[in-house]
Amino acid sequence: MYKGSCNCQAVQFEIDRIDELDADNESVANADQQRLSLEVSKANLIIDCAPSVLAELHAANGETHHVCTVCGHLMFIEGQQDKVVVEVAFNGHDALSAPHCQFVV
Repeated sequence: MYKGSCNCQAVQFEIDRIDELDADNESVANADQQRLSLEVSKANLIIDCAPSVLAELHAANGETHHVCTVCGHLMFIEGQQDKVVVEVAFNGHDALSAPHCQFVV
């Protein structure tokens, strides 16, 4: 399970599960080596915050940017295909977890 939060901790979220195809799209965020950028299904994203703390900003390209109203941190970007891009805390891969399909021989 992956978890993340804004800078002030007013908005916290976790990703319930990651599909194998979503895990193939993971990448370490450029700004911080302790953050992992994932594209996941919106249904797998669990958000914990007061409704007034999370604002939606609609972009001209059809994306919706969700931002913490307290600290201004960009929480996640929602696309048009029920997918969201989030950055989560990353402490390395768990060597005991089941391998992704691309590693199975």
